[in-house]
Amino acid sequence: IKKVKLPNSFKGTLRNYQQAGLNWLCFLNQYKLNGILADDMGLGKTVQALALLLVLKNKNKFKRALIAAPVSTLSNWMEEIKKFTPDLTVYMYHGLLRLKSKNKITESDITVTSYHTLRNDIELFKKIPFTYFILDEAQTAKNPSSKIYKSINLIDTENKLSLTGTPVENSTIDLWAQMNFLNPGILGNLSDFKRKYSKPIEKGNDTEQNELLKKMIFPFILRRKKETVLKDLPPKEEIILYATMDTNQSNVYREIKEYYREKLNKKIDDEGLNKSSIYIFEALLKLRQAAILPEMVSGRYKDTSSCKLDLLKLKVTELLSENHKALIFSQFLGSLSAIRKWIQSLKIDYTYLDGSTKDRESQIRSFQENEKKKIFIISLKAGGLGINLTASDYVILFDPWWNPAVEMQAVDRSHRIGQKNKVTIYKFITKDTVEEKILKLQDRKSRLVKDIITTEKSFFKSLDKNEIMNLFE
Repeated sequence: IKKVKLPNSFKGTLRNYQQAGLNWLCFLNQYKLNGILADDMGLGKTVQALALLLVLKNKNKFKRALIAAPVSTLSNWMEEIKKFTPDLTVYMYHGLLRLKSKNKITESDITVTSYHTLRNDIELFKKIPFTYFILDEAQTAKNPSSKIYKSINLIDTENKLSLTGTPVENSTIDLWAQMNFLNPGILGNLSDFKRKYSKPIEKGNDTEQNELLKKMIFPFILRRKKETVLKDLPPKEEIILYATMDTNQSNVYREIKEYYREKLNKKIDDEGLNKSSIYIFEALLKLRQAAILPEMVSGRYKDTSSCKLDLLKLKVTELLSENHKALIFSQFLGSLSAIRKWIQSLKIDYTYLDGSTKDRESQIRSFQENEKKKIFIISLKAGGLGINLTASDYVILFDPWWNPAVEMQAVDRSHRIGQKNKVTIYKFITKDTVEEKILKLQDRKSRLVKDIITTEKSFFKSLDKNEIMNLFE
C-alpha cells in the first residue's frame, strides 16, 4: 500500500492513522475493491472519505459521488465538506422542494441525501451514474429484507464505501448485508451464509468458522480503536455535530419564531431594550426548546419529532457498542427526562443527577466505580462543578450554553487529573436555528465571554437590538 499525496486544496492536516486510512482507501480503489472504514467514532471517518474523493478528483478519476446518511447527520456532512474540501461542490437533496432542484445532483461533485429520501426517490437515483456511493452510519442499512437495503443495491456506481463504527450491531447477518452490498457474492447467498457461518458461530460457538470468516473479510475492513491511536491524538477534542430538523419540527420552529419576532419587535420599540429583557428571555427560551425538543414548548407539540434526540440515539448506541462511558449534559429538565426515558428503554444501567437528586455522591461513586454503568445523564447546572467523573471518555453537550465557560466546566468533570484516556466532546447543534446563532455570537463576543460574561443577563447586556432581533431571523 503506497503513501498517497494529499492535494494542496485539502484544508487541514491528516493525523498519521488518517493518512494510513487514505492510503488504504486509494489502494482499494486502485484494485476496484470496496470496503468498510470501521474506525471508532471520533477518529475522522468522514475526513478520510472526503480526502479520498479529493485525491480522485485531482487525478481526473472522479465524476460525482452520492452519500447516504441518517437525516440527523446531513448538515454535519455539509459542514465537513465546506471545511476540509471546499473545492468540491456539494448539494443536499432533502426536504419537500428537493425534486425542483434534482438537476443539481448531476451538476455537483457530491450529493448528500438521507436513507429514507433515497428509498422514496430511488427511481430518480438509479438512473444517475456515480463514481462513488458512500454509506454513512452504514449499519442503518443492515436489514437485507428492508426497502432501504434493496434501494442501495440499485444505485449505478463504480465504487462503494461503508462508514460505520459498528459493522456488526446485532448478528453476523449485519456483516453479510454490508459485504454483499460492497462486494456482491463474496460471502455467498444469505441462506448459505446462515448455514455456514451464522449458526455455527452464534449458536455453536465455532471458533474455526469464526476465524475463517475473519480471514475472508479482513482485506475489506479497516478498523482502528481509539486506544491504539491514542498517542497520535490530542488529550481533548471538541466536535460539533449538526442535527437537521425534519419538515414537522422545522414548521413548528418557524411558527414559534415568527410569533415571538413580531411580539418582540413591538415590545422593544414601545418599551426599549432594558424593559423588554424579560420578554427576550422568554422568547429565546421557547426558541431554544423548539430546536431541542418541541414538546418542551407546549403539549401541543408532543408528537413532533426531535432531530437532536434522533442524533443522540445514534451516537449513544455507537458508544455503547464500543464499550465507552459517556456523560450527557442538558440544562432542561424536559430533555433530561426524554433522554432518561430512552436510556431506560434500552434496559441498561445508568446514573442520573439533577437539582433534586438527594444522593449525589452515591450517583457519582456508582458511575465512577461500576463498569456496568455506561451513561451518566446530568443537569448542566447541578453537575457542572465540583465532581470528578474521570471514568468517562466522552462528553455530550446536548444543548449549547450562552457562556462557553459553563460548557467547559461541564467538560472538565471528565477531562481532569486522573483521566487516562483522550476525552471527546460532542456539542450538538440544531441546524438553521437560534443555536447556530448562539455559536456565532460566542465567536464574535469571545473576548467578552471569556473575560466578563458569567451569566445570561450579562450576555444580553452586551447585545444591541439588531443582534437580538437577528436571533429571530
